[in-house]
Amino acid sequence: MPAVEAWFVGGPIDGRIMPVETGADGSLPQAVDLPQTGVYVGATDQASAVIHYRYVRQGTDGEPPTFRYAGQLP
Repeated sequence: MPAVEAWFVGGPIDGRIMPVETGADGSLPQAVDLPQTGVYVGATDQASAVIHYRYVRQGTDGEPPTFRYAGQLP
């Protein structure tokens, strides 16, 4: 899985750097959809529902590449 480190701005994962899978030719996707869920320790033994968030690529010349929060997916 080829990947690059990308910076995420805004939204639930603001400021994190994480790997983003690239295409076969090494190109980055225009948008990344990230699922997120969680469990509050002691409150429940079941994870909460998965929520999907979209981040859209900003420009093409940033190092590391930057994706900006575009909202929650339905």
